[in-house]
Amino acid sequence: MPFLSVLIPVYNGERYLGSAIESALNQPCKDLEIIVANDGSTDNSLAIARQYADKDDRIRVVSHENVGPGQTRNEVIPDLNGKWTIFLDCDDQILPNFYTEQLKSFLEYCIEKEIETIVPCRLCCTPDLTKANMEYVPFDEVFESASDASWRIDYEFATLLYFTPMLKREHIVFSTTRPAEMESIFRHKAAFCSKHCLFTNKIWFAMRRENPHQTTKSKGWGTERVDRIRFQEYGKLIEWHAARGTTGYVIEEAHRKRDAAEIAIKNAGVKPTLRQRIEEYRGIKRWRAERKKTAKPIADYILDEPSQAHAISELVELIERA
Repeated sequence: MPFLSVLIPVYNGERYLGSAIESALNQPCKDLEIIVANDGSTDNSLAIARQYADKDDRIRVVSHENVGPGQTRNEVIPDLNGKWTIFLDCDDQILPNFYTEQLKSFLEYCIEKEIETIVPCRLCCTPDLTKANMEYVPFDEVFESASDASWRIDYEFATLLYFTPMLKREHIVFSTTRPAEMESIFRHKAAFCSKHCLFTNKIWFAMRRENPHQTTKSKGWGTERVDRIRFQEYGKLIEWHAARGTTGYVIEEAHRKRDAAEIAIKNAGVKPTLRQRIEEYRGIKRWRAERKKTAKPIADYILDEPSQAHAISELVELIERA
């Protein structure tokens, strides 16, 4: 059985899909499976996936009518064979030299220590994936199950490492409504249900294309509709926590998020002024200019064997102290 599962959902992603697949295939450790889940693409995505699968038996292709990225992932989770799982968007890539034999050994060690979710920092890249800024997690620490830290996984840290048996044991699934926002609930549930959760700035692997408006640009998804979905989904999350007897900050934060969505719905008719829209545009331009100045070449982030060994050694010390 493969040690690592890389699940790549795709809908009309022919432009980047091959690069995403190759970024997994080219990792030093070959003990993995790649599942390309085609969500009713109307372009050449399915043909591209099958071409790769014909050449490498580590690749599986599943295909169905368009049901959305959340349901697409949910249908594949029961059939994941790896001990660990990465959900990789078809337009993102895994950093070269990440999945090595020593990284695999570290993940085996994490299983022994009952660490079931790993929240690493990540690379926020230019569209051509040649330069990136590092997005750091708020702390290097190990947390026990049901920790408040389960709410500290911002959208920036969307690509995590999950212990596959935990996902199946706790029946953690994605929302089938709005994927970009509701992935946060999936991550929250996984971290909350994990026996232990590791936040770390010592390892990173996700190369994600930067987009300051990523959560609101999808066709047909206006802000008011997104807020209504948020209100519904956080309401469901409150019920989920109530059924588990959750108290304190964790369920209070779920209430706050639902209440914020309700307020946004009530204020939906209040449109920004021209001045506010101009300021928003200028703010995005300043943000992009600053990010461009601080971006470093991707090569600067690729860890060689000694550097990765040192990072893993520090992580082991951290875990042993926890």
